[in-house]
Amino acid sequence: MREKFMKLPKWLVAVLGFVMVALFLLIMNGGGMAASLVPAFHRGYTMQCMAEIVAAVYTLAMLFLFGYGRALKETGEGFVKGFYVGGFMTGYCLFAAAAMVYVQRMSGEMQVQSFGMILIYLLTMFLVGLNEEVIVRGVVLNLLLDRFSDTKKGVFGAIVISSLIFGCAHIPNVFSGVPLSSALIQAVQATLLGVLFATIYVRSGNLWICIILHAGTDFAGLMASGIFGNGEMTDMIGNLSLINLVVTVPLFLIPCVILLRKNKLEEIVRRRKGEMVIPTAQEAENTATVSLVLGILSIVMGCSGYTVGIGLVGLLGSIVSKRIKPQENGVATAAMVVSIVGMVFSLLGMVFMMAMLPMMGDMQNMENFL
Repeated sequence: MREKFMKLPKWLVAVLGFVMVALFLLIMNGGGMAASLVPAFHRGYTMQCMAEIVAAVYTLAMLFLFGYGRALKETGEGFVKGFYVGGFMTGYCLFAAAAMVYVQRMSGEMQVQSFGMILIYLLTMFLVGLNEEVIVRGVVLNLLLDRFSDTKKGVFGAIVISSLIFGCAHIPNVFSGVPLSSALIQAVQATLLGVLFATIYVRSGNLWICIILHAGTDFAGLMASGIFGNGEMTDMIGNLSLINLVVTVPLFLIPCVILLRKNKLEEIVRRRKGEMVIPTAQEAENTATVSLVLGILSIVMGCSGYTVGIGLVGLLGSIVSKRIKPQENGVATAAMVVSIVGMVFSLLGMVFMMAMLPMMGDMQNMENFL
């Protein structure tokens, strides 16, 4: 199947990738409509979970049909290096989750869903990450990479086109009751996230990193409805406004630029050509320095409780540096210690903030009353 696609014009491969994702949406929505006929599936995320299970049959079938089943077996640079490469999203997931818990705590709406509903929510978020990463990065991106040749321009083009397809796939949310403006904003955000996930995949060679980070992003963003039962998924998306765009465009664009800088794009091309890229001692030292800075930041800002993700990325980086240069790497050792201390500080800060937020809310209510 893949060999036939490689003989087609590049533009047609891109169109067929778009069609493949459109079929995924149709199958998933069809599964959701079928699930809606069963009253028992109307609770929480159960209906969405059923739809994702149906869609998983299609996405996995496409992955193996096009000969990319190895994407679920290969771990590329490994999980430690993979999560460090995707460090921005690793930190972002934990930051967003902490922020959502704070918001719920401050609002006094900490009524947690039943254990069964939480399990369904967790499964749904995992399936969302699995399905979207398998069909967009596992199949469409790989097809485009194979067809667009192993050049910097080809790799960059494949990443951008697959990400535009990913972004467009979110516009049909209007049919679920999401305002068109919010759906378009979500599409722009999804396109940038698509570039980020695609870059993480081609840099790490590990699709599971993208699946886990994608699921984590959705989990954190929808916690209000999935964990605390406040609103529906469409409500969360429908609340997106221009301010979200102003914040998220530079927020997601900057790590994309950093990860796709010239020398790293050249490394991607070399790996795709079968060359072995061996990290240098200088790279180990640079990674150790970045990790030390992240560890220090996690300590300095630990009182907020938001920086556990920064500390975690610092720890991952120190491990990566140590693996490259195990001897005479004191900066990496220092980064490891500082990052662990920062994570502990941040966790303690989170506990403190969780205890203080209700009191702050009571004081605010009293001021409003007076």
